[in-house]
Amino acid sequence: MKGQFYGIGVGPGDPELLTYKAVRILREVDLVAVPVTGKDNLSTARKIAGRFIRPECTVVEIDFPMTRDQAKLEEAWQSARDLLTSGLDQGQSTAFLTLGDPMLYSTYIYLYQHLQEAGYPVSTVPGITSFSASAAAAGVPLAFGDEKVVLLPGSAVPELSKEDLSAYQTVVIFKAARCYGQIVDALREAGRLNNSILVESCGHPDQRVITDLPALVEEDLSYFSLIISRKEPVM
Repeated sequence: MKGQFYGIGVGPGDPELLTYKAVRILREVDLVAVPVTGKDNLSTARKIAGRFIRPECTVVEIDFPMTRDQAKLEEAWQSARDLLTSGLDQGQSTAFLTLGDPMLYSTYIYLYQHLQEAGYPVSTVPGITSFSASAAAAGVPLAFGDEKVVLLPGSAVPELSKEDLSAYQTVVIFKAARCYGQIVDALREAGRLNNSILVESCGHPDQRVITDLPALVEEDLSYFSLIISRKEPVM
């Protein structure tokens, strides 16, 4: 029999935000796969969930390069599929850790689609999203009543007009460090800058909540930087 495959969301950084279900599964599986972004880098997901993994459980690292080169990405995904299916074909129950929620901007989605199509039993365990945790950390409501909310990757923001950005009461921007200066300019042009907050490394010891976004333009921000922009003040 093929082993059960789980995609487990470990949340943004605080181990106490893992669900009971995630912890239970981590204590039961035979193998845990953790994503890394380089041979010398530690897995952030493993740091978060490591305390819940049994000492006798096998842990393997899967390297996902930080690149937009589609050929390199496909090569990495195929290597991950081969590694995971090898264990699953031997009947090993396997958990793949992913930051935040597995179904939101996650590498897990590519593995999920492939394994499901190949006939493996797959189960997804949702996790606390980075934007919901960041909203809580910053004390900023994401939406009231029937307000509109949009989720955007940072790279998409400079391409939008001020009219586009003004169409939503709340704009959540992921991966804001990648083109931070352009994002700040776009928010300023749309008249949203004064009501925007950046949360860096949410749930980690070095977490920061910052309201003066222009002051950070020259900084080397963490990859885990997210912006919540309200059209109007919440108070």
